[in-house]
Amino acid sequence: MLIKLAWKNIWRNKTRSLVVITATALGLWAGVFASAFVKGMMDQKINNVIQDELSHFQFHHPEFKNEYLPEFSIQNDQEIIDQLKQNMAVVGVSSRVISMAMIASPNKSGSIRLNGITPDQEKDVTKLHSRIHEGTYFENDKKNQILVSKKTAENFKVKLRSKVVVTIQEMEKEITAGAFRVVGIYETSNPIYDEMNAYVRKQDLMSLLNMESGTHEIAVLLNDHDLADPLARDFQDKYPKLLVEPWLDLSVGMRYMVEAFDTYVYFIVGIILLALILSIINTMLMAVLERTREIGMLMAIGMNKIRLFGLILIETIFLSLIGGPAGLFIAWLTIKYFAYQGINLSGAAYGEMGFGSIIYPYLDFNSYMGVTFMVIIMSILAAIYPALKALRLRPVDALRTE
Repeated sequence: MLIKLAWKNIWRNKTRSLVVITATALGLWAGVFASAFVKGMMDQKINNVIQDELSHFQFHHPEFKNEYLPEFSIQNDQEIIDQLKQNMAVVGVSSRVISMAMIASPNKSGSIRLNGITPDQEKDVTKLHSRIHEGTYFENDKKNQILVSKKTAENFKVKLRSKVVVTIQEMEKEITAGAFRVVGIYETSNPIYDEMNAYVRKQDLMSLLNMESGTHEIAVLLNDHDLADPLARDFQDKYPKLLVEPWLDLSVGMRYMVEAFDTYVYFIVGIILLALILSIINTMLMAVLERTREIGMLMAIGMNKIRLFGLILIETIFLSLIGGPAGLFIAWLTIKYFAYQGINLSGAAYGEMGFGSIIYPYLDFNSYMGVTFMVIIMSILAAIYPALKALRLRPVDALRTE
């Protein structure tokens, strides 16, 4: 009986009910789509950081990242690589030699991080080979080849086949230099990273550093982001004399950024739901005040306070559960469409912050369920004040109301 009565009551003023339902649907659509946009942007940032820069976790000598000196190397690198390759979660492993260097062209000189890589290994860990803007990715065995970023090429005014001189400090603390020819120009989604990094063959850099063995960095790519932390801890326990860090700790502020974006999503949805609560409270309060005589009559003929409270609650839930699913469905359709088409933000400044120029919104099933739960809670909260207002009415006074 209460359900039938509640359903009739919400359609007594169709215009007002439709306005509330529409506001609920549009509000939820905006909140959910904004959440999906932020999540898609953050997921893309994470994928770019992992695939272009950091991988899932890395091994270093504990002192290496403080000064980048060649003597701080990992000598048992092959043993570690063999153990990593036995793990089913490991997709690829890359062993690198790294040095801070001065790079000079006929037009300019400056500092850069020189990464000595084994090209075939690096293909399994990063997408550097697919980021080549011009030229090739170490396609022959010639010595002293170098890949520089598009930004570096512009800054130093070099092009394919140009020569640059690299100056570094080798193992014996002597300053040495070598000439490298530009064979490829790459470009990732992070201009800041591009400007700081150049790539050469590992053996060429080891020869320049006068290193006979060892490596400075072992980068590991996994088949699941969530395994980075636990696997890094496992290998840290196995190799306590080394430093093993997951990607969230390798990039300064990355962990804080991820947590901040998660909080931001709930903040957006929370503000929208708060506005919807106030809208529904206002609507239900008006409905209660307009039906003062009717409510007084119901109480006079024996409807108790619990049933009256339930009536107001069911009316509020009906309003929310019509607008809520409609909003979620529209949001799902919109997210599905843009997840395929993408949202082009090439005119915005997101690229300068390392985000992709095309964003693909995404929201997982748990997030939809979380929003649904929040809508139900919102409905119950929105019903409390109007219901209490109705319960305070006295039948005699209500019946006297004109």
